[in-house]
Amino acid sequence: MKRLSLAALIWLLLAGAGVAALFTVAREQSTETFNTDARILHRVLSQRMEQQEAVLNAVDALREGMDAAALGRSLDTLLRPYPQVVAVERCAAGGCRVLGTPAESPPELKASLSPEPAVRWLEGGGPLYALSRGDVRVWVDARRLTGALDSGAAPLTYTLFQPASDVVIVNHEIEDGNRAASTIWQVEKVLGTALQPFPILISRPVPWDAWPWLGGVLWSLLTAGLTALVWRLLDTRRTAQRALMDERARAGGVVQAVSEAIVALDDAHRVTLANPAARAALAHPLPHGTDLRAVTAFQATLSQAPFDAASFWDSPGPVALPEGLTLLRNGEAVQVEGSLTPLRGTGGELRGRVLTLREMGPLQRRMLEHLEDGERRVREHEDMLAHVSRLSTLGEMGAGLAHELNQPLTAIVSYGQAAARLLDDSEPDLARVRHAVGASVTQAVRAAQIIVRLRQWVRRSPSRARPTDLVQAVQNVLALCRADLNRLGVRVVTDYADAPLVQADPVQLEQIVLNLLRNALDAVQDTPDPVIELSIVLEKGGWSLSVSDNGPGIAAEVALRLFTPFTTSKSGGLGLGLSLSQTLAQGMGGDLSGANAHAGGALFTLRLPRLALEAASD
Repeated sequence: MKRLSLAALIWLLLAGAGVAALFTVAREQSTETFNTDARILHRVLSQRMEQQEAVLNAVDALREGMDAAALGRSLDTLLRPYPQVVAVERCAAGGCRVLGTPAESPPELKASLSPEPAVRWLEGGGPLYALSRGDVRVWVDARRLTGALDSGAAPLTYTLFQPASDVVIVNHEIEDGNRAASTIWQVEKVLGTALQPFPILISRPVPWDAWPWLGGVLWSLLTAGLTALVWRLLDTRRTAQRALMDERARAGGVVQAVSEAIVALDDAHRVTLANPAARAALAHPLPHGTDLRAVTAFQATLSQAPFDAASFWDSPGPVALPEGLTLLRNGEAVQVEGSLTPLRGTGGELRGRVLTLREMGPLQRRMLEHLEDGERRVREHEDMLAHVSRLSTLGEMGAGLAHELNQPLTAIVSYGQAAARLLDDSEPDLARVRHAVGASVTQAVRAAQIIVRLRQWVRRSPSRARPTDLVQAVQNVLALCRADLNRLGVRVVTDYADAPLVQADPVQLEQIVLNLLRNALDAVQDTPDPVIELSIVLEKGGWSLSVSDNGPGIAAEVALRLFTPFTTSKSGGLGLGLSLSQTLAQGMGGDLSGANAHAGGALFTLRLPRLALEAASD
């Protein structure tokens, strides 16, 4: 009954883990699909807002030198690709007149003859609003913004709001049958135009039938069958092992009764059987699995040729110990004789070995006392060197940790001092105080994450990659280093590609960029007119971030070992930053390289894999 209960528990664990993994993958895929569709919708709506502003500017430019009829005909042709622009008016102090053929009759709205472009709203809100500039007014129907996007396989619902208010411009809902939704994904964004920065809430329901219920059932059945099969095989194996152990016990009884030292080994020289005489001869308990080579030390006398331990232990045939060979045991040398015999299977394959030993007596033990004393001093010296090496390594790791934590701790002190100065004011700016305190907390969290990442680097653990905005990561690091950039008068030149999403760990990515930017700052601090350039370009298979400076470049003696730990040309530098950065980049599936630029200075290039879903959409 206990065995059946254990099998059932194992099956439940396997089935539960598999079903959880299926649902997790389905959730991640649904989330990624929604995020991609939401970005596309946001981009399309932003582009159409720009189209509306372009129409406003075009009408404002066309009205000069054209009569109303000609302007109306031009507008009918101009507005054909823009269904959301439903009417155009030309206003005067006494009222407004419709130009061309409107898609909808515009409502009454007091004219505004301001030369600056503006958005005009009807009282009470609604989907209609006007873009005005001078005496020209363009009416937009927000219900017509999406058009053909509503026919997609999984359309989106969105709500458009007036800026800085809860007034709804349009609530665009999509009918999706009668399927009940178990989850709703949603995201808030702002349309990317200066004139029409409308907040938008995008959402999508996830119905119950979108989850892998059938896959979960099939996995549960499959794991149940596999568990039953494996359990049956294990039970059969236990029976066979029990019979084998009985046979071993009988053979072991014979070996235990022998007065000679006998040790049976497997093919890796691990102890499988040792009799009492062997434990006494080697002065070791010889537990099962002990590597006999590690606990047995043979030593040749001065009159013999050096003993080749590797050749002896790995001999393909029977081999006898050289005459006069001694065994080092408990600080004394014991003369022994014996042999090592291979054990082979029915097919001739090596299955193990048997070592037999016999002591030759204490007569020759005193002959090796001086040699034994020298060996002891050598071992003590080796132990002392190993201890010093461990202390040195510990010191280097501590210094490396201090190097990585220096920047976030400096930022915490700076933000804390700034907050203290603000609080000392007679009327403290609480918003800036909150910002400084929040930034201190962020840098404290970053310091903690650096410790975790440094430990993961030592353990070579995999990074937790997820979709990450490469531009945002660079901007975060620039904000962190802004004080030093201003202090040194460094001019930063940026050239970013559009929406560079990469598959990376955000904290590790910012740590790599921070190391590269800090190295560039150190390189240009004595350079007239210092410049640091950051560019992001799309390459085959991923995004590439380049960080270059106009400093003295990489020294020739450092270039060959650039990413080797503890290699540096800085005074007082540890040489851990680039080594750690390359390790982090490779852990995220990318790479970090560095060389001297053709125009002078150093150029470092970080390459990271492109987000899989974004690449597939191309």
